[in-house]
Amino acid sequence: MNNPPSGTVTFLFTDIEGSTQLAQKYPNALPALLARHHEILNQSIQLYNGYVFQIVGDSFAVAFHSAHEALHAALKAQETLYHESWTPAPIKVRMGIHTGTAQLNDEKQYSGYATLASTQRIMSAGHGGQILISGATRELARDSLPLNSELLDLGEKRLKDLLRPEHLYQLNTSGLPLTFPPLKTLDSFPNNLPTQLTSFIGRENEIAEVKQELESHRLVTLTGSGGTGKTRLSLQVAADLLDHFDHGVWFVELAPLTDPQLIPQTILSVIGISEQQGKTPLELLQDYLHEKKILMVLDNCEHLIEASARVVNALLNAAPHLRVMASSREALGVKGEASYPVPSLSLPDIKHLPLIEQLSQYEAVRLFIDRALLVAPHFVVDKDNAPHIAQICHRLDGIPLAIELAAARVKMLSVEQISKRLDDRFRLLTGGARTSMPRQQTLRALIDWSYDLLSKNERLLLCRLSVFAGGWALEAAEEICAGDGIESYEILDLLSQLVNKSLVVVQDSQSGETRYRMLETLRQYTREKLLEVGDGEMIRDRHLAYFVKLAVQAEPELHYSNQVFWLNKLDDEIDNFRMGIEWALGNDVEAGLRIAAIPWRFWLGRGYFQEVGTWLQSLLEQHKTTDALHAQALAIHSSCIFRQGNFPEAVRLAKQSLEIARTVSDPRTEALSLAFLGVTMAIQGNMAEGGPLLEQALAIYRSLGDKIGQAGTTELLSANNKDMERALAYALESVALAREMGDLSGLVPRLCMLARLTFWTGDLKSPSAWLEEALSISRQLNDRSAEAYTISTYGNFAYWQGNYPQAIAYHEEAIRLNEKIGDHYQNLWAQVNKAYAVLRQGDIQKARALFADNIQSTQKASLTIALVYTVEGLASLSVSQGQLERAARLFAWADARRDEIGDHRPPIEQASVERDLAIVQSTLNEATLEKHSREGRAMSTEQAIALALEG
Repeated sequence: MNNPPSGTVTFLFTDIEGSTQLAQKYPNALPALLARHHEILNQSIQLYNGYVFQIVGDSFAVAFHSAHEALHAALKAQETLYHESWTPAPIKVRMGIHTGTAQLNDEKQYSGYATLASTQRIMSAGHGGQILISGATRELARDSLPLNSELLDLGEKRLKDLLRPEHLYQLNTSGLPLTFPPLKTLDSFPNNLPTQLTSFIGRENEIAEVKQELESHRLVTLTGSGGTGKTRLSLQVAADLLDHFDHGVWFVELAPLTDPQLIPQTILSVIGISEQQGKTPLELLQDYLHEKKILMVLDNCEHLIEASARVVNALLNAAPHLRVMASSREALGVKGEASYPVPSLSLPDIKHLPLIEQLSQYEAVRLFIDRALLVAPHFVVDKDNAPHIAQICHRLDGIPLAIELAAARVKMLSVEQISKRLDDRFRLLTGGARTSMPRQQTLRALIDWSYDLLSKNERLLLCRLSVFAGGWALEAAEEICAGDGIESYEILDLLSQLVNKSLVVVQDSQSGETRYRMLETLRQYTREKLLEVGDGEMIRDRHLAYFVKLAVQAEPELHYSNQVFWLNKLDDEIDNFRMGIEWALGNDVEAGLRIAAIPWRFWLGRGYFQEVGTWLQSLLEQHKTTDALHAQALAIHSSCIFRQGNFPEAVRLAKQSLEIARTVSDPRTEALSLAFLGVTMAIQGNMAEGGPLLEQALAIYRSLGDKIGQAGTTELLSANNKDMERALAYALESVALAREMGDLSGLVPRLCMLARLTFWTGDLKSPSAWLEEALSISRQLNDRSAEAYTISTYGNFAYWQGNYPQAIAYHEEAIRLNEKIGDHYQNLWAQVNKAYAVLRQGDIQKARALFADNIQSTQKASLTIALVYTVEGLASLSVSQGQLERAARLFAWADARRDEIGDHRPPIEQASVERDLAIVQSTLNEATLEKHSREGRAMSTEQAIALALEG
């Protein structure tokens, strides 16, 4: 269909009645039956311009521009199905038709949950051969019904969505069955399920899983913290299962009860059984339920947990056909119970938001929009407020009640204003429905309910756990939270209780250790409680001390065979390190420096240049002691600044670090400062000074027997050495040291350097294995910086192999990764190398524009050798354009600069330049060539750039 309907759409949903039984009874015949069924439906739908947007098994979902067309298509299909000679069994199809609002997205699927869900519910209420239509569709079609057809008024029926009753009609026509069993609506089965005033959003997977649990277990308890939607989920599952329980589905609300003895009496009242003398309410229930097939929904058991468990256990033992679905903060603890933790609603990744059209696929967003429309009918999601909606849902942990309370504020505040006010969410998120229970009218009251049910030590531990950001390991909780009322050995049992009561969540970790976390809303609540009892500063101090100790403990492990565990462990604790630094800035600067400076290889390897650089700048401004720690922090700050592209400042900091290290006689930091200073100066074009500084650093590391330092410095010497033979020797030594120590993270850049040096000599075979190993390791370690460097090296390798499209693809991926982690230095080189590949591919105009951009960025960064290399690229471009005199001058200028800084071209690069020069020499006479070469060597940098950029 070229023009599928959108806006106001009439939907037709169909499925085969008893398809599961057909599959079991006639497995060999079913494929042919289904094929004919599909053929009949497709022909009927196409005849009336329907758009089939989904087929799942035997179910069709179809959209029509008009109600008139939908009714005609449904009747045509039913007539053909009815008169078909089916063998070995007839195919009977139930159909539901409903009209409402829905939008077609780019994937040709519909958003408009309420309309689609209503159509599904209407169809599900019918029987094979029956066509049901909604009141909305009837209003549109009643004056244009198909010939010889009529609408039978079935009255108002409560569908399984538990919303207000829907007026249903049956489409009849002569020649088709007119009489069907009663509709499968709530009205047809004994139950007391309450009507809901708002639509049920999402939870399709959870509904299916809970149903499955109820098939296998007679007691299923939905667990979760307050507001996660346990009650709504249990009600929806109960509604879906009405036709499975002959004697009814009964909802028993326990929240108002304070006396546990009243539970049996409350259940009797719900089912409608009168009390009798001589029997207790529990005995009456046991007698009544003995032969009954009933589903009992016990809601909010947590405050009467022990009594609820006793009653449920007694009833299950007395009534073999009874099923119980309970909701509670924790499991009841009854034998045979299945506990089902209710998760938060699905959330988008706020760091990588999908298109606006795709946002509503996430349940939390869909709920926010649905509830916002209730209070602000003209509410619209657009490019401006969509990120704020996602942020609100994320910060509220996907908790349904919290999201509903936030959406209710749309009437008075913009979405952006709501998002900004979530730091004080307990003041903002009030004003729930007056008909709700008091604890569901405000977010604070909801959490108060759970908090007040805890024991004294459970409360105390929960408050202390709020000091953690992003989760914690057991040993951290034992060290930080024990004392002053809680013994260390009690932590595990108390933590287990908090997990059981759905206040703490267990989660896996990258390191393989079991970790725990609190939902952010609960964490904010308990942090306030921690401050109220006056323990805030003490716990923050302990938290900082623990993570300083962890940083110091981890540093030496980052270079040996167990480094994968330690890298992942530090990854797990990123948010806690951030919390520690935040506290250190105002309370213990030295502790903050230890976190930022000691495990520096982790911070730089993971690409935290900007963040750690900011930490160090703030900490160093406050740290007035010129000691070894101060010197090391300056050196690490220098490296962070270098990676961000500020080379002059990096030199200044490294020199300052070197001076302090020598003053305090700290040779290890002296070597580190020399290495950072040497490489920064060499990269800026001062090889004459940079090289010897690197040699000094290596000598110190050798004298200390420091293989970690030796490996790093030999790598730097291999990358900044004009003697190719010595460079290769250093690279091989660096690789060997990394392998000896089991230093995988250090091995990656050293393999890449070895690969570069090798293909620079013209060997285009050997590097492949090294690069494959480097990329595999970097991804295994989740080392973003190493991965970007490896991919960039792959780009250079592909370039010299002549595979320019592949080279461009590699460099673009490297640029994306470098921009993500903020590695300005590597990004500059990837941009320059991409320009070369574009030039060789033949896109002259694009290459010229890229080179022009690169001249500006390399000049701004004072990266001399990259600037020279970029000008050489424009010289080569000039050759391809026949501008040979310009090319001669630019190449001569580049040669002069390379002689000046002592950085000569690798052999393969020199061969490429010589091919360009051969073209120049073959065209220009000797005198002319000499003249332009002489002028080129005499040009200033500014003159060379101006010439290179001439149109």
